[in-house]
Amino acid sequence: MLDVDALSASIHLQDVAYTADELVQSIRDAARRFGRTKAVVALSGGIDSSVSVGLAVRALGQDRVTALTLPDKESSSETSVLSLEVARHFGAQPIERDITGVLEALGCYADRLAVVQRLDPDFDPARDKFSVEFVPALGAGDRLPSFSLKVVGDGESTRHRLGGRDFLTIMAATNQKQRVRMMLTYRWADEHNGLVIGTSNRLELDQGFFVKHGDGCGDVFPLRYLVKTQVFELAAHLGVPESVQKRTPTTDTFSAPQTQEEYFYGAATETSDDLWLAYHNGEDPAAVAQRHGLTVADVEKFFGVYRRRAAYSDYLRETI
Repeated sequence: MLDVDALSASIHLQDVAYTADELVQSIRDAARRFGRTKAVVALSGGIDSSVSVGLAVRALGQDRVTALTLPDKESSSETSVLSLEVARHFGAQPIERDITGVLEALGCYADRLAVVQRLDPDFDPARDKFSVEFVPALGAGDRLPSFSLKVVGDGESTRHRLGGRDFLTIMAATNQKQRVRMMLTYRWADEHNGLVIGTSNRLELDQGFFVKHGDGCGDVFPLRYLVKTQVFELAAHLGVPESVQKRTPTTDTFSAPQTQEEYFYGAATETSDDLWLAYHNGEDPAAVAQRHGLTVADVEKFFGVYRRRAAYSDYLRETI
C-alpha cells in the first residue's frame, strides 16, 4: 500500500519500482471491485495520460485497454501523433474521434471569440491565436495574482487583463471540451464494461486544476498522490516514449500554444512540486525562499494562492 506521507516528503520517489507495482495493483483492485473487465484512458499525448496507459496495460493486459484520443480543431498536431505512438508502444487499442463539431454546436468557440474580440477588436481567428495565462504577481508591491488574455499574431503578442466575468465566460465555454471528452469516454466504458482511468496527478486534484464532471471524473486515479516530478520518474521506469517524456507539459486547450506553467502553476515543474509540498507540510516560507532563490514575500504569495485553491477545489470535488 502506498505511503502517502512518504510521497509528501520529497518531490522524488524513494522506490520507483515499488510505486509502479502498487499503482498497478490499485487498478486491478478497482476493476475487481467494480466488476469491470476492461479499461479506457483519455489519452492526450502528455505525460500523465501516457503513464496511466502504461499502468493500465500492466494491470489488465494489452487487449483490455483502449487509448481514446479526442482532439478538436485547436489541439496541437502533436496530440494525435504522440497519442498514437504511446498507444502502439504499450499495445493498447487506439481510437481517435474529433470533437470539433460538438463544440461548435455548443457555442464553445463563438462564445469565447466574442469576449476576445471585445478586448482586442482586431483579433482575426483565421490569423491570430489566443490563450489565458496566470499572472502570479511576484516581486515588489501588493498586486494580487490574476489572469490575462494573451493574443498572438503577426509574430507579436499582446496581453489584456481579464475581468471576472470575461474570465468566467471564456473558462465556462472552454470547460465544455473536457466535459465532452469525458462524456465520450464514459460512452465507451459503458458499452465495453470498462473502467475509466482518471489521469489527474496530485497537484491537479489538490489545487483544482481539473474540470468538474470533465477530466476530474474517473473510476480510479492511480496518480492521485504523485506530484509531476514523480510522474516523470514513473514514466522513465515504465518506458514511456522519449518524445512524450521530453514534451513540455501543455494545456492544449486554447488556439495558442501554452505551457501548464503559463496557464496555472506560475513556476517550472520541479519548483511547483516543491512549493506545493512545502505548503502542504507547513514549511517556513523563509527556508523555502532560500532553497529556490525567491523572496519570502514571493513564497508567501504562492502559499496564499494555494490556500485559495485548496478551498475552491472542495467545490470541484463535490459531486452530490
